[in-house]
Amino acid sequence: MKQKRYPTSPIIRFITHIVFTLFTRYYGIKKKMPDEVKKMKPPYLVLGNHVGYWDPFITGFFLPEFTHFVSSDAVFRNPIIRFFLTGLGTIPKKKSIRDTKVIRDIISVIKQGENVGIFSEATRTWSGTTQAIDPSIAKLIKILKVPVVVPILKGMNLFNPRWAYKIRKTKVEVEYKLVFTANDILKLSEEEIYKKFVSEVHHDEVEYQKIKMNKIRSNKRAEFINHSLYYCPECKSIDTFHAKGNDFYCHSCGYDIHINKYGFFERKSFGKLYFDNIRDWFFWQESEFKSFISDKIKENETQIIFEDEKSRVYIESENKKDLNYTGIAHIKLYIDKIIIDYSDKKEKITMNFTDLQTINPQVNERLEIYYNNTAYRIIGNHPGVSALKWEVAANVIWKFLGQDYKLSSYIIIR
Repeated sequence: MKQKRYPTSPIIRFITHIVFTLFTRYYGIKKKMPDEVKKMKPPYLVLGNHVGYWDPFITGFFLPEFTHFVSSDAVFRNPIIRFFLTGLGTIPKKKSIRDTKVIRDIISVIKQGENVGIFSEATRTWSGTTQAIDPSIAKLIKILKVPVVVPILKGMNLFNPRWAYKIRKTKVEVEYKLVFTANDILKLSEEEIYKKFVSEVHHDEVEYQKIKMNKIRSNKRAEFINHSLYYCPECKSIDTFHAKGNDFYCHSCGYDIHINKYGFFERKSFGKLYFDNIRDWFFWQESEFKSFISDKIKENETQIIFEDEKSRVYIESENKKDLNYTGIAHIKLYIDKIIIDYSDKKEKITMNFTDLQTINPQVNERLEIYYNNTAYRIIGNHPGVSALKWEVAANVIWKFLGQDYKLSSYIIIR
């Protein structure tokens, strides 16, 4: 089989280099790179932690050699972004689906003598802590047999958290490490490679910030944290938070939080502070919400578990590149299905969980669903609607159905 090549556009690469020279200087982003990385010759594998939208551009910019990054195919549906990513030789991957084609494409780029960059968590962290990593990354390292460089982004979850729309000025550093040489990979087992890699790529932003206490120079420190935090610890309401400026509150019970200039939580009014940081709240939320969905399944609940009202719905076109707007609908979760209920009395779309392939949040309020090999995009009716709650709920349901192969590697369902 003829191998696919991933050429790059010299013009787009030049423009990107100029933009990120200015970008990194303006925001004061620093690098920490040992000589062994500076002197490396391609091909090698770049495997970093994944925090913000700009991660591949920043980590790739500082490297001495150009790197082709792997990215979700969902971002290629925007024609302008697709033009630039194609010009940068970006490798598309279907998110949360076992994609053998992407492995072949990665091998092709390595055989071209060029680097490949992968964010092994498969998605950006919601809390600043490196997420669970699929053990298949060790198998890929073994297959490629090239050195592995790990860039760790520190301060990035304060600078460009997944849930925020805008960059917030603070100190950011990228620390590069040569974790495996080609000789190391030959000698080590997959299990040994996996264990060492997980240890080396791990970063906890909360612990890092407790030491550094870097200031966040922004008056929008809470916007829009409700993409990440959707379960109220006070009243257990789902997706009832409103965020503005440096504060957010539950409009069901009034539980309120102020985010201080270091990114830590304080009560705005009197009352109990359940968590003083996003990490602890997020991990509590995931555990509690999984139990909530699991209880509904055990009770054989027949009513709606939750819904997003008046969402915009887009469906993939026949060319598999564009999305066509189809109307406004209520998106309803039941224990066995998702229903897209159009407001103008159109025929409902019912997606049973047995046939549903993937469901995951994209940027902002976007929820991406694959059903019967067709992509659906759902966009919430106001800023801050959490798409994450759908992914967590779906994983619990798939686990109950015994469809473990559909589970997101970064959401642990026991």
